[in-house]
Amino acid sequence: MRICRLVSLVVLIVIFGPGWLLANHGPGASGGGAATISGEVLKPEHFELELREDYSEFQHFNPAGAIQRAAQGGDFDALDRGFFTSLSGAYGLFPNFQIGAGIGYFVGQHFVSSSQQPDGTTTVGEVNPTGFTDLVVIGKYRVLQGKPGNLSLIAGVVFPTGRSDVKNNLGEQLSPTDQPGTGRWGIPFGLAYSRFLTPRITIDASVLYIYRFEAGGFKVGDRFDAGMAIAYRLTESIRQFPNYSVFLELNNVYLAYDQQDGARDPNSGGDTLYLTPGFRVRFDKTWALTVAPSVPVYENLYGNQGRVNFKLAIALSYAY
Repeated sequence: MRICRLVSLVVLIVIFGPGWLLANHGPGASGGGAATISGEVLKPEHFELELREDYSEFQHFNPAGAIQRAAQGGDFDALDRGFFTSLSGAYGLFPNFQIGAGIGYFVGQHFVSSSQQPDGTTTVGEVNPTGFTDLVVIGKYRVLQGKPGNLSLIAGVVFPTGRSDVKNNLGEQLSPTDQPGTGRWGIPFGLAYSRFLTPRITIDASVLYIYRFEAGGFKVGDRFDAGMAIAYRLTESIRQFPNYSVFLELNNVYLAYDQQDGARDPNSGGDTLYLTPGFRVRFDKTWALTVAPSVPVYENLYGNQGRVNFKLAIALSYAY
């Protein structure tokens, strides 16, 4: 199973989702969610920084359990839990356009893989994968604003800068989708929309597709994210601090099959829908803290794979 890809594919977790780099839900922005991308952009010469921690917990498998699952599907791998620390920033270059970049460090706990050999034996490898993830650079251009809301076009590049040489205790190198960095270039592009429904209620919606280029005969499956978030400001005035708000978010993550020399990996890819209730406090005009737990409410994983149990995102942002 290619479960670690939920982090490495977009430098996130998640899965995670992609909003960690583009959300722009810092002080003065729309309410927003934790992963859904905002249609708003920063004003010229303004910037936003975000330090974020994403925790993901997956279905647990010990070596014996991995061997049993490998007997069902030929090969199997899984991760117990992952911690993804990311730093991202965005800057308003000129009216209606901002540029952003982000990178992170991934720490995985108890990655176990099992495969059946031609002689009928089964091997089991274990490792705690760690390393920097791929660098993502994104531009966002707003094409609509005002009463209809804010609509922005998104496009960027994923640079293969992350660590992609992690090996298990058997000396076997992990699959590109199980590495902190995939070692492949990528092109993300999409749309984001935001508007105020009332002075205290906002809605955000976004779609993002990430195309991955093939390298060494291996193609990491493309990814498609769609999200919607509704936020309600508990504090009556937006200018009153501290300022509290809550939000409810739905995010769908679709992962295409991985391919080796043009052949699909049947134990990769799938479709997962996450429900995220969240809380945000804006301490003043510049600092904000977001806490957002996520649970999968629908999972359709292809082939022999384990489940995602729970995710949690905590983000501290500074905007000026």
